[in-house]
Amino acid sequence: MNRWLVTGASSGIGRATVVRARDAGDEVIALDIDQEAGAALAAQTGAQFIACDVSRSEDWQAVAAQIESPTRVHLNAGIQIAPPNAPLSDYQFEAMQHDRYRRMMGVNVDGVVFGLEALLPQMSAGSAIVVTASLAGITPYDVDPLYAMSKHAVVGLVRSLGPTLAKRDIRINAICPGGIDTAIIPEAQRTDKALFMTPESIAAEVDFLMTVDETGKSWAKVAEQKPVFIIRAPGDKG
Repeated sequence: MNRWLVTGASSGIGRATVVRARDAGDEVIALDIDQEAGAALAAQTGAQFIACDVSRSEDWQAVAAQIESPTRVHLNAGIQIAPPNAPLSDYQFEAMQHDRYRRMMGVNVDGVVFGLEALLPQMSAGSAIVVTASLAGITPYDVDPLYAMSKHAVVGLVRSLGPTLAKRDIRINAICPGGIDTAIIPEAQRTDKALFMTPESIAAEVDFLMTVDETGKSWAKVAEQKPVFIIRAPGDKG
């Protein structure tokens, strides 16, 4: 039986991952800042919920002190620069508000960095980590350039840590999906022509990436009916 830890667990991809892992009979530690939704998720699935602001290293250290070593870690929590009901103009660089920027970087980047800092010392050989990045982490995304920057940072970290963690037999990969039907999608992008993948389809790929031999790779997911595939960094031939 695997022991999962999932961030951003109360909604979207995180929730779908928790449900899938619990349906498989695995243990799950579900982290989220939304305590009400987290408690409801725990009651529904039997996962262990811990309230955690992933942008705070103190919260991560508290989590690490009260859990057993996870074998599958899904660092998933993420937000865009503006709330979903904001006009698309609010997502542009020139409309940046510093508090929104700091919060987004805290969740999207610090949430991965501090999570790895807290969890890696207790993870054993054979464990696996999947970080939720985005197609915006490997391609331009002019709708929200700062979100794209944060996801490029995550992809760079995963690619760079891969060889180091391989020495400990710990695998780390990034999943880079296109549009997913989750709460962070700008409402202005929800048009009749827009096609979004389901969170459940991404959770299935996360489950798969926990089992692959590759490490330090970014895996694109461009359509629900197409499997993930590796987008290699320049010079990466392995």
